[in-house]
This record gives sequence, structure tokens and C-alpha cells, in this order.
Amino acid sequence: MKLTKSIMEHPQWGTIIVTRNQRARRIILRSRPDGIHITVPTFATKHDIEKALDECAPKLLQKRPEERRTIDPAFRIESDNFIFYIEEHTGKAFQLKYRGKEAVLFCPNDTDYHNMQEWLCKAVTTAIARRAKELLPLRLKELAQEKGFSYSRCSVRNVHTRWGSCNTKGNISLSIHLVLLPNELIDYVLLHELCHTVEMNHSERFWALMDKVVAPAKAKELRKMLKMHKTSLF
Repeated sequence: MKLTKSIMEHPQWGTIIVTRNQRARRIILRSRPDGIHITVPTFATKHDIEKALDECAPKLLQKRPEERRTIDPAFRIESDNFIFYIEEHTGKAFQLKYRGKEAVLFCPNDTDYHNMQEWLCKAVTTAIARRAKELLPLRLKELAQEKGFSYSRCSVRNVHTRWGSCNTKGNISLSIHLVLLPNELIDYVLLHELCHTVEMNHSERFWALMDKVVAPAKAKELRKMLKMHKTSLF
């Protein structure tokens, strides 16, 4: 069995290790600590590989183990629509308070942050979910009215695998983590799902529709920008 291997540095996905295998009948991608490994048939073109990366790399990178952010008094989230931070106080109770788009977690001065990471993650997620449920359904409704779309209902959930989805009944589901994105990327995802109420695939007609409702010639640019973000902090 003949194998040929090449390594390249991709500007978007980092280290890519491509192995051409005579027995391979399809392209297979795997995420490993040293990079993304791609096994391809000998007849696969550069375009075939780029297309496979475009479709699969974001999910692979989400599964790659990384150092988890520690939640302590230095922890802070700040986006266009959501701000979270911790304030310590002399009391004994934990309190999560909301001030518009801000969420503040008040913690006792003697909090053992190291041993409370799981609980603290849940507190942060609770705050993100509350803000997302305030913001996202309203913005989806505004965009649908503005662009002439209709949908059945909208749900907002703690989903880590995708930013949003739309089924054949016109029900749109959105990840709470959308609220951490810049406004133009939030709108891009919402418009993406609204376009699926018309085209339930990613055909040329789908992308032509996206180009009509997103800023001219900007749909692909925003798509690339979105791939640089994750659907969860944890």
C-alpha cells in the first residue's frame, strides 16, 4: 500500500497533515493534538480537500482538548450584548444580579474558586441563557419582518454543536452562545436560519438568497469570521 504524506500550515485551520492513500475511497478528517489529519484518495484535488476542511474543520476544532478558562475574580466576558464579571463582598451568600446587558456574580471574599469551577460554570451559563432568551427571539422576529421571511417558532437552548438550526416545519433553534458574538455575526446566523425556511440545504440557490439578505458580497466573509468563534466558553 502506497502512502504519501504532506504537511502544511493553513492560515485558518493551522497545521494540516494530508495523507494520500491508494485504498481510500473518501476524505476522512480527524483532529489530533498536532493538527488536523486528512486521509484522501490519490485522485482527490486541492479543491476537494479545501471543501472538506470548510465543512468539517469547525466541528473538529471544537472537539480538540484545550485549556479551560478558570472562573475567578479576573474572569470577564464582554461582547456587544452581554457583559459578565465577578465582584467579591464581605457577605456569605452568592448572588447573581442583572443590570441591563450586564450580569454580576457576587461572591464571598473567602470563595474557594478552584473547587467551585463546576458550579461557577453553571452560574455563568445561567446568565448567558437569560440574556440570550431576552435578545435572540426579538432580533429574529425583527429580521424576519425586515427581510420578508416567516417561521413557525423560535427556541433558545444551551447547544454546543451548532449556532442554530431550522427544521422542515420552520422551527428555528438558536444556541444561547450566540449572544457572545458581535452583532453582525449574530445577524448572519439568524439570517442563515431564516434562509433555510426557504431553502433547506446549502445549494447555490441558498447562497444566492443569503447574498440578497446579507450585506452585498459579504456572506462568505462573515461565514469565515464565524468559524473563528466557538459555540461555548467551556
